Amino acid sequence: MSPSDNRAPDSAAAPAPPADAQGHPARVTNLVLFTGKGGSGVTTLAAATAAHGAQRGMRTLLLSLGSLGSDGDGVDLSTVLDHPVGPVPTQVDGLLYAQAFAPQAAFEQWYAVAVAKVRSLVETIGLTPPDAAELLAPPGAGEPLALAEIAAAVDGGAWDLVVVDGPPLGQAVRLLTLPVAARDWLSRTRPVQTQAARALRPMLATFAGLPLPQTALVDLTEWMARECAAVQEVLAHQLSSVRLVATPDIVGLDRLRAARCALALFGLRLDALMVNRKVLEAPRDSWSRGWVAAQQIAADQLAEVFGGVARHEVPYRPCEPLGLEELAVVAAAAYGEADGLGAPGHPPEPAVAKNGDGYVLSVPLPGADRRAMGLLRRDEEIVLTVGPYRRTLRLEPVLRRCRIAGAVLRNQALEIRFVPDPQQWPAPAGEPASGSASGSGAGFGPGAPAPGASGDGPAADSEGPSPAASPAASP
Repeated sequence: MSPSDNRAPDSAAAPAPPADAQGHPARVTNLVLFTGKGGSGVTTLAAATAAHGAQRGMRTLLLSLGSLGSDGDGVDLSTVLDHPVGPVPTQVDGLLYAQAFAPQAAFEQWYAVAVAKVRSLVETIGLTPPDAAELLAPPGAGEPLALAEIAAAVDGGAWDLVVVDGPPLGQAVRLLTLPVAARDWLSRTRPVQTQAARALRPMLATFAGLPLPQTALVDLTEWMARECAAVQEVLAHQLSSVRLVATPDIVGLDRLRAARCALALFGLRLDALMVNRKVLEAPRDSWSRGWVAAQQIAADQLAEVFGGVARHEVPYRPCEPLGLEELAVVAAAAYGEADGLGAPGHPPEPAVAKNGDGYVLSVPLPGADRRAMGLLRRDEEIVLTVGPYRRTLRLEPVLRRCRIAGAVLRNQALEIRFVPDPQQWPAPAGEPASGSASGSGAGFGPGAPAPGASGDGPAADSEGPSPAASPAASP
């Protein structure tokens, strides 16, 4: 994908980023994506956090995805900042820059790259692709293009901090889980003749002088798969996090709980919960005291649901904070003297441990409802369904030769018990017995179930009901 140019104007003078152990440029940019239910103050708190970071010497980009909003009722970023914001980074003040994602412009740039990859095929069959300026971005194109925009801003190295003013909660979760889901889908729909097409390409090109249609499609799908992998690497990095915004009421609590679980399922880190519009001072009149009491009950429930997650309370204000001065007051109340970033941390990852005669695969799923879960074993993979979300995890070699003996939700994780399959044991010499891996690393990862699902499913567990087996399907 070819996102727009979102480099900082002074990026040419910025020092080169440090290199990692392999000599590749090490990532230096923090990424914080804000989301929450509509009307909870996501845009305001994202802007306050970005301004807070810029005041502390960080080159900061505030990227608004408001154009992806399903209702368009949220407050506009230009209004919150009291400064015009356009499709390219615009300096708001000092080190603070702001940009509004433009789906149509991003689509036209992506289209030009995609057409270039299949141009030889299109011209061979006598077709002329339409010009990008003639096309309207199709429905749904904005989400993957927005992810590419985020990844480009982070990987470019021009910014110390990228704050994303994300879409409403449900749409944001779908957006963030898209790279894994898309890679899984691409792995299932990639042409079966990929290797054959590559092997025959030189010979057929010599005899016919024509490009192979199959090869062009394979190249296009592989390019898209690489783009998805690159975006997922950005989102799952230890410097990336999601920050949820809620108000102290019980409306939407179940959706917040489900969002936390979905983020963990797809290996994304939730670093904090922002409780906005909390009345901190005890009122005098009876009506206001009742309101404050109801807020406190809701705040206690939020604390229970988000146990172990940092919480920041933002005081109630009688009017919406507008402009940098008022946003600075909001940020100071939320973060104090801290920079608002929090400590880097690794996203939740599945882990394998030896347990008696077998093994336990622990998949972090905080807030999961076992009544809405499904677990299916398909050859070398398992398919996990949690509410409306589904992910395929590739098993480590030691677990591929085991059968599922049961599963239980415990300590905010799904623990799946494996026992050795007598038909495939003992292990080959030199194979590791246990370890841990994530969905994007070695051992685990999105992949296509091989034809012919095995009959393994979780057995009844005395410690709690097991997730029911469910049919496998792509996310």
